[in-house]
Amino acid sequence: MANLNFVHGRWINLDKPGGQVFFVGGGTVAVNGKSASDTNHGLTPEQPLSTIDGTAGAFAKVVAGRGDTIVVLPGAVTVTAAIAFDTADVTLTGIDPQGNINASAIQVNGAIDGISVTGANAVIENLHFPAGSTAAQTAVINVAAAGTTIRNCTFACGANNLDTVTIAAAGLHTVVEHNRFYVEANGPDSAVVIEDAAAHFVEIKDNIFNGMNTTNSWDEAAVESTVAHLSCLVTRNQFIMIGAHSIQFSAAATGIISYNVFGNGTLTAMLDPGSCMCFENYEADAVDETGRIFPTSAAS
Repeated sequence: MANLNFVHGRWINLDKPGGQVFFVGGGTVAVNGKSASDTNHGLTPEQPLSTIDGTAGAFAKVVAGRGDTIVVLPGAVTVTAAIAFDTADVTLTGIDPQGNINASAIQVNGAIDGISVTGANAVIENLHFPAGSTAAQTAVINVAAAGTTIRNCTFACGANNLDTVTIAAAGLHTVVEHNRFYVEANGPDSAVVIEDAAAHFVEIKDNIFNGMNTTNSWDEAAVESTVAHLSCLVTRNQFIMIGAHSIQFSAAATGIISYNVFGNGTLTAMLDPGSCMCFENYEADAVDETGRIFPTSAAS
């Protein structure tokens, strides 16, 4: 998480001390009652910018490779065109969450990718992405650059949130960790999708995937891949109330799937590991019974 501190008269992210920190108003009145505006300098919460992207917004001010940080203040920013996350080594963060729902929100509204990541080593963290788009989204976040990390975010998956996180060919070394995905209405297809066989070395770990109930859950799978991606790691995730598959990989996908828990689906259908090695995954489909290891056959 971004380690923000006010040092020697300026805000810095101690994890990236050489970078600038820019603040974006979260749709509420900012500190000392000053409204967010792209005519502000954006260097303090008292002078926040009003847009994340755009000709005068935060991404117009960051510099590639410097380790800059964009902080979305509490409230909600609505985007109707994709945020072009096209600068390398930038962190987009909200305020550290104090509960199950993050205080800093980005409302994606449109048949778009809400955030299109094409800058390497991007970090997206501590943000809430509400449901409520009036058009079917292609993705909330589309990853098309190496080294992206998505962590500590909450994703509400509504009727028009078809895919939440999509990982394209250039998205190798993507890490999706400590997030909470939950279905609010019937309609979502998948939470995390590996879209291209070149997206190797993906890590999906320590997330919660809550499908609400077996009717409204993800239509395809919470974690899905129909391609022959290599060397993925899917570990320590909790899959709750998933109607069909929790994990569904193509037969040629390789990697390790370990220490995941699957509940309230169909035995043997919740986990389709492709050609991944499996270690200590548990599935359960009834109350008053303990989960069983799946696959049930032990290595010999």
